[in-house]
Amino acid sequence: MFDVGFSELILLGIVALVVLGPEKLPHAARMAGAWLGKIKRTVIDIQAEIEKEVSAAELKQRMNDEIEKLKALSEPIEAEIEVVKNTIHQQINDVSQTTDETTAKSLNSEQNTIAPQAEEALAEPNQQATSTVNLVKP
Repeated sequence: MFDVGFSELILLGIVALVVLGPEKLPHAARMAGAWLGKIKRTVIDIQAEIEKEVSAAELKQRMNDEIEKLKALSEPIEAEIEVVKNTIHQQINDVSQTTDETTAKSLNSEQNTIAPQAEEALAEPNQQATSTVNLVKP
């Protein structure tokens, strides 16, 4: 911080000894050392806090960048998923419609085959009854 050589320190010590005297100089040196230690610790703490804040800001920026990248990558995937969903729904509707048409045709053909058989079955008892009546009349 300051460029203080050994000769400047000796000069500073001699001036302090003359100004403060031999009785107060040790107490003043202890107080100066304590204040210097507090100042150094405060500066170190402030530097550590600044580094934490800077690293937190960098981390937040990286996270935001990664989130943006993921969003950019997910948009085409979501669009593809929608296309697949629409295709599946269309296929289901087509199969359902085909099944309904097949069922309707099947029911119509069964009704067409059952109706003549039912008419024949209804006609047979009437013919038997008529022939029975003819047998009894002679």
